[in-house]
Amino acid sequence: MPFLFDAAQFNLILKIAILVFLILYIIFSIIVLTQVRLMNNILKQSFASTVLAAIALGNLILALSLFLTALVIL
Repeated sequence: MPFLFDAAQFNLILKIAILVFLILYIIFSIIVLTQVRLMNNILKQSFASTVLAAIALGNLILALSLFLTALVIL
């Protein structure tokens, strides 16, 4: 029974899939950051707004760095 993909083709497809999912996660992180900023404009809580905005921004920075690291490694 012949295989559909050899090892090199499977690795290429897997790498492309990982990069696509990381791009989707970056888009999700941008949406989360936007929603946190909109929520902060409505609630006007000083400390909680700052902490949530920092966490959302940190999430976006980590997602971007993960994508760049995966791009270099893969």
